[in-house]
Amino acid sequence: MLAQETVRQFGSEAKFVVEDYGASPLADRFGVDKYPAVFVDDALIARPEDFYEWGGSGAGRYLPWKDPEQRKEFQHDLARMIDIRLAGGTLRSAKITPAKEQSLPDVALVDLQGKRFTARDLRGKPVLVEFWATWCPPCLETMQWMGELDPKRVQVVAIAVESKREDVDRVLAAHPAPGRVVMATPKVLESFGGVPAVPTMLLADAQGKVVKAFYGAPPDLHHQIARELDAITLSL
Repeated sequence: MLAQETVRQFGSEAKFVVEDYGASPLADRFGVDKYPAVFVDDALIARPEDFYEWGGSGAGRYLPWKDPEQRKEFQHDLARMIDIRLAGGTLRSAKITPAKEQSLPDVALVDLQGKRFTARDLRGKPVLVEFWATWCPPCLETMQWMGELDPKRVQVVAIAVESKREDVDRVLAAHPAPGRVVMATPKVLESFGGVPAVPTMLLADAQGKVVKAFYGAPPDLHHQIARELDAITLSL
């Protein structure tokens, strides 16, 4: 398996584990009821729809799977996420700038109401960016939690990935989102350096500098974010 080959490159630092989705707490939490699904700890790297055309959509990240370049892309994404985890949440690869040294890209974003804005327009208060998907239950839990944050204290931008606009509208009708909601485009994703896992969260300070990146959905994710946000706001 390509996943196993990729993990093997990290030697004793990483371990390849196979779980039956019917007995996997992670699969249950993310609503995965088919296989294969690939996780690094509690970060979802790829789901069945990324490898096979379920329902004929053809929209999977690694389709067509028989294409060698698509398989290489999968291995790259998996290795990148393992690299992030081994580095304690930041990127240790010399080829990739660590998140803590980045600023939010000044790419033009368009919210669901058609209003254009950039990261520069958000300066003055901390910014929390969530990359989420309509099919990701932990993402929706975080959306609900972000709705409890004080908008005077932090600005929220929720960027929907791997999701159709009609599905986003349906989800938001049932679970109103805080802040601004944006549909991801290839240009937006490229400007952020790609999204290695769902969910991915970026916390930036009032000047737009990314002070912490969060990947996946550990049980204490919201506590981690709140702690980092407290540290930012206390320094203002």
